[in-house]
Amino acid sequence: MSNFNDSLKGLTGYQINIVLNDGTKLSGQLAEVSTDYLTVYSSENETLYYPISQIQAVTKNSKDVEALPVTDDHLKGEKMSDVLSQSLLSWVTINGSGKASYSGILSAVEEDHIVLTQGKDRVYLKHASVLNIYDGTKKTASENQEKSSSSSSSSKDNSSQKQDSSKDQESSNKSSSNQKSSQQSSKNQSSTKSSTKNTKKKQQPAFYYDELEGAKSSSSKQSTSK
Repeated sequence: MSNFNDSLKGLTGYQINIVLNDGTKLSGQLAEVSTDYLTVYSSENETLYYPISQIQAVTKNSKDVEALPVTDDHLKGEKMSDVLSQSLLSWVTINGSGKASYSGILSAVEEDHIVLTQGKDRVYLKHASVLNIYDGTKKTASENQEKSSSSSSSSKDNSSQKQDSSKDQESSNKSSSNQKSSQQSSKNQSSTKSSTKNTKKKQQPAFYYDELEGAKSSSSKQSTSK
């Protein structure tokens, strides 16, 4: 015959529902079954540790026939005290009996209680009153990665926009330069045509000079005859 822990080990990787002694219902993926606690991944990217002594019942949907892979990214130890010891000087959230919830730096782990530091206050909690422990450092690291990724993506977008803007400006400058060059060329051509017309106006045809010479000669002869 198997005990409660052995039966729960067969649910590792599956989505389960947990009913605590105070009637609280919680759900998540069962990651590991240890001697006196369960490790559960919640849907909100939280790693929770539940003392088995606080669990009244565990349920699993019979339609779930295949276990999901476990990331194995959690604190390990045979007992809850091992997890607490590894969380020393880390930010944790501890849910107690009823709706009591405490967040702070885990300052000490004693034989039958733990100590949390909340600013200027120190909170002493008995092990028996702890319903679950949430390691806040996991979610914080995940959020930092998302922010870093978002910042990197935003930086790339800004860089791309700057490059596009630079290319557009360069294209605009080239277009403006080409227009100026075309206008200057047009002015030069117009000036050349105007100069040519003026030259043509100043130049008199050859027959005009011949007529002048003939008139002068005739006038000279008439003067001599008189």
